[in-house]
Amino acid sequence: MVHQSRMTEDAGQIRALIARYLDAYEARDAAGCAAAYSDDACILSPWGPPVSGHKAIAAAHRDWFEEGETDKVMEITDLRIDAALAVCLVRYAADIPADQGTTRVFGASLNVLCRQPEGGWKISHTSLTELAGEDLGDKSTSRNT
Repeated sequence: MVHQSRMTEDAGQIRALIARYLDAYEARDAAGCAAAYSDDACILSPWGPPVSGHKAIAAAHRDWFEEGETDKVMEITDLRIDAALAVCLVRYAADIPADQGTTRVFGASLNVLCRQPEGGWKISHTSLTELAGEDLGDKSTSRNT
């Protein structure tokens, strides 16, 4: 029973971390987004070179904010926890500026998280990918901005 209680607590902490990340993203707070990541974290993206560390992760987020993305929605679709490591699959959707209005884009991020010595969790690796024609739908437990 203690193990199940710990897993439930860990899942709650990870979900809260993703929610804080989305809050920072909505606020265009690059440093707040980077705070979700460990000091030596890495983001892999098909849209640019890998970025590592808080400064580079914050800079990448500032660049992304300049692209004008709005109405971001995120949904954790799978979360697996094993002691001090976790894997979290997040689907997302957002509006991006287009020639005539906006276009809805969809993607996913596969995140590896590590339990921190002081408690809580941080993302150590994120791999981003675009998904064609996805729909998060009404079953989403995420928030719409």
